[in-house]
Amino acid sequence: MYYSDSIITTMQANKILALKVEEALAGVKDKIISNLNQIGDGATRALYYTSCFTDNYQDVCSKLKHDDKRFIDGVYQLIKDRNIIFEMIRIYIDIHFKNKTEGRVQNVLRKVVAAGVHIYSARSTTNLVVIGIATAICQNYRFGLIVNEGINKISSIHKAARASTVAAVIGLNLYGLVQEAANSANALKNFNAFYYAVLYERNLEMMYFIIEPFITQSMYLNPFLITDDELADLIIKLAR
Repeated sequence: MYYSDSIITTMQANKILALKVEEALAGVKDKIISNLNQIGDGATRALYYTSCFTDNYQDVCSKLKHDDKRFIDGVYQLIKDRNIIFEMIRIYIDIHFKNKTEGRVQNVLRKVVAAGVHIYSARSTTNLVVIGIATAICQNYRFGLIVNEGINKISSIHKAARASTVAAVIGLNLYGLVQEAANSANALKNFNAFYYAVLYERNLEMMYFIIEPFITQSMYLNPFLITDDELADLIIKLAR
């Protein structure tokens, strides 16, 4: 569950370990395509930065600088708190249980457990139910794969820098990652402003891109208007 350990390990390593040939070949095609797309996003972001030389577009320039700073703050939080990915999921689930009576919480829990999702904190307080659901989601195999992919995007840039890869390529990759993070944060702000606001307060909205592919497998629903059946279905889909 402590996904940020992979970043810490990477940054503290004295050298990059050699990969086995079969591991290096696995997924090479997808990795190349991903890197090219990321470099393309980086080039686009770099082009946006030319607005800093134009008085009429200083608002665009300020937004770019703001995103860059928020991204750095987010990575810092990710490294500092080994439990931050779990916390992001806990917050997401907690928002959907806000303002729900104990009876409704237990009703949702019964539906989830009846569907075969194992929750450790059955018939407990709302806070413990939320923690139990978040734990079940973080133990989902698909969730682990998606999160590790996001973490590796951050780690790979640092690896490339340590390996003295061409600075321009590193810069475009980094810009591309920041642009991806900014796009994810903006989408979240539009579709779930409640969750965005809490993540922003924690300096984590720019890290949402790590879990976005998993979260968006289910439809965004208004946390304060969601029905018990809809919430139960959402949890079941995320935990399976």
